[in-house]
Amino acid sequence: MSREIFMGPAPHIRHSHTDREIMKKVVIACLLPTIAAVYLFGFRALLMALAGMISAVLFEALYQKVRGKEITVSDYSAVVTGLLLALALPVTAPLWSLILGTFFAIIIVKQLPGGLGKNPINPAVAARIALKLFFEPHITQWVMPGPDAVATATPIEYIGHFTRTIPVELPPLSDLFLGSMGGGIGEVSKLFILFGCVFLVFNKIIDMRVPLATIAGAGVTAFLYSGMNLEYTAYHLLSGALFLGAVYMVTDYSSGPLTLKAKIFYAFMVGVLTIAIRILFNLPGGFGIALLIMNVVSRLIDKLFTPRVMGHSEREISSDIYNVHLS
Repeated sequence: MSREIFMGPAPHIRHSHTDREIMKKVVIACLLPTIAAVYLFGFRALLMALAGMISAVLFEALYQKVRGKEITVSDYSAVVTGLLLALALPVTAPLWSLILGTFFAIIIVKQLPGGLGKNPINPAVAARIALKLFFEPHITQWVMPGPDAVATATPIEYIGHFTRTIPVELPPLSDLFLGSMGGGIGEVSKLFILFGCVFLVFNKIIDMRVPLATIAGAGVTAFLYSGMNLEYTAYHLLSGALFLGAVYMVTDYSSGPLTLKAKIFYAFMVGVLTIAIRILFNLPGGFGIALLIMNVVSRLIDKLFTPRVMGHSEREISSDIYNVHLS
């Protein structure tokens, strides 16, 4: 009995995960810290989330329409970008600043380089940094959760810039974990971020080792710098956008490396740089800058960890692979 052999172009192995299915599940995971944000900060947190998502979708559709391209907003990638940017801002951020940020993220960072799968840096993180640079008085007014909108400082303002001790002004670690602290509306509740992480891991959207490597990099750096002070280390880990970024941003397919070993090294270094920036440069947060630095060198990391092809002396990885996403 004879069989016909068919030959065709790659990919020869396909997966049921499409761009749309992946992004849809990321949106669902993002809704968990969004729910916490609405509970902690009230209706305005919901308004910010909606404004971020809607404006991002409109900017992407308008750009693609004007350029005569296929409109791809149904893949949910713009929704993810707009929602993540909203979650990274304080509840006091003006809506116009959020909308301006989504314009920068979608048009400048995502669409101009070619769209989904071709952006070399994370759009939401790049937009958050741009807003901080140009509109800092408007988007760094941190307030405590609750109806009174009491102004507060974030914990990392007390434990950065060469500090090795824990000031008495800091709240208990339980408040940082549950969300009873000022900060970006989606970054304050580490509990709900972890719920989102479990959802993504269970659905095989991300590998658990990547966010763990980010937290490990930050933890090791803070632990060694503080003289092996576990409490100091815990305050650094539970402060700022580290958890939110480790789960939703370091794991971004487009702006990070491709191979698992490269992803883990990349994530670990994001954590290391986050703490180093906090300590050395007195920059509260540090995560966004750390991630963008690693975004820029992610291709070099991939090349470093790519196995050598038999018969070749150098590691080679085609640049075309960075411009291909799941379909």
